[in-house]
Amino acid sequence: MNPRRLIPYVAVFLILAGTYVGLRWQQAQKETREQQAKQVFTYKEAEITALTLKRGKEEIQLTRQGAVWEMTKPVEAKTDPETVDHLVRTLADLKQMRDLGPGEAKTFGLGEAGLSISFTAKGEQHRLVVGEAVPGGRGHYARKDDDPNVLMISTGAREALNQQTLSLRDKTLWAFDPTQVKSIKIRVDKTAVDLEKTGAGDWRWVGRAGSRVRADRVEEWLRQLKQARIIDFPLAAPKDLRAAGLAPQAKTQVTLVTPKGAESLFLGAVTGSEVYARLGPQGQVVKVGKGLPEQVARAATTLEDRRLWSGSIKEVGTVVWGASGKNWTAVRTPDSWKITGPDKFEVKQDSQRLQLVLSNFQNLEYSKLLPQAATPGKEAFRVEFYDLAGKPMFNLVELAKKGDSVEVLTKSGNTTMAAAVPQKNFTRWQEEMTRLTTPPPNPAK
Repeated sequence: MNPRRLIPYVAVFLILAGTYVGLRWQQAQKETREQQAKQVFTYKEAEITALTLKRGKEEIQLTRQGAVWEMTKPVEAKTDPETVDHLVRTLADLKQMRDLGPGEAKTFGLGEAGLSISFTAKGEQHRLVVGEAVPGGRGHYARKDDDPNVLMISTGAREALNQQTLSLRDKTLWAFDPTQVKSIKIRVDKTAVDLEKTGAGDWRWVGRAGSRVRADRVEEWLRQLKQARIIDFPLAAPKDLRAAGLAPQAKTQVTLVTPKGAESLFLGAVTGSEVYARLGPQGQVVKVGKGLPEQVARAATTLEDRRLWSGSIKEVGTVVWGASGKNWTAVRTPDSWKITGPDKFEVKQDSQRLQLVLSNFQNLEYSKLLPQAATPGKEAFRVEFYDLAGKPMFNLVELAKKGDSVEVLTKSGNTTMAAAVPQKNFTRWQEEMTRLTTPPPNPAK
């Protein structure tokens, strides 16, 4: 085909493409003008530097200090960044749904009793008054500055603007960096915990040389404590700190030492679903959820490492278990575990299955330590772990069942320990080991 014959088609295509692009540009410009026409105010979020909310006699004042908003009325306090940013963003991006034209303020609930938001932007003062709901729940009436026209704004916008003092305040109970905590003291009634950090992820008991610490639980608990939030700020501190459970000594006390020094949190009496709290002996009395002292009390009894074995599952190369003379042996291979029974019966199990059973064993905890007998009695059950080179890592011997417990003797390295384990938990794990000796079902063909 002669290329010159394509020229008319190319020209038509270019004309159509240009027309299409032009129409899309015009449409975009039209939509932009329409959106700009709906914009109630023409300021950007960062240009708003002060804001006042009024509802009747109630007044809240916020001032921006650099990039941070602070509350100056009814109290001087830090603000909740997310809530305030959402409020300011809503005000800056506010769009009208309709312009209803001039109207009497009283008719639309736009008097002094309604919600009023005054703000400063670029040194200019502006005001938005939000009135009654539009019949049918289609939005709310509003008016800007001295404009006589009544506007309609969305219900969602009104809810974002209608913030209370509590919602605007920073509800952080305790601002600390968990990674910087060097020591912890917990006191709940007569229970006391005193821990000291000795290295990254490593803690020790102070005054309890034979006890171990669950470092993972300590780190997790510190993260939970940092996330605790204030529920309410009483207008005034309780007249009687004794009634609030904060004097002469709080029921619960947590002290953390960081490079900044020592700081204590005091938790007092329960009032409904809340608890009085105070950060520091001179701090403001606030209310927190009653779950916080329960969390602290639980930590005081669970931070001790009571696991029978806390070694590395990845380092285990061989597992031997069973009753005396009837042992099973599991040997790790690159992608599975080869299990051999006392009668040379062989089973192949997926690596993840046996590792799950080992993980469950790692979670077994003793209920109490026992004095070690000079000569252990007849063993009822044994389990042994060897590393990838065949070196012994850990072994456990079941000695006897007494009541709801199983008495066991363990050895890890040069450390031996006699302990009582809840029989229900130990038996459940033994049953998991027994199921490993059953071949997995054949996949459906």
